[in-house]
Amino acid sequence: MNLEEVFKKLGIEDYAERIFNSNSRGELFHLEQYFVLAEEVDDTEWFAHWFKETVREAEKKWERPESVFQHIGKIFDHQVNLHEKDC
Repeated sequence: MNLEEVFKKLGIEDYAERIFNSNSRGELFHLEQYFVLAEEVDDTEWFAHWFKETVREAEKKWERPESVFQHIGKIFDHQVNLHEKDC
């Protein structure tokens, strides 16, 4: 699976350029997390909705909201862990 296919599978292909260019230093290590998410996430409609809401929240509250794309895997894991504790 290539990066374009990963973004399409996750339903976030409209964010591909922003994700790719989110690191001001040009580092691309954060792209690996999207491959992992594409393998782990079964309900991609839910994921796309969650992803877009997470980006909107970062745009409202973060000093440098573009960096949300570099941390999306950590944010996802954190929220899944919180949900599992509540269940």
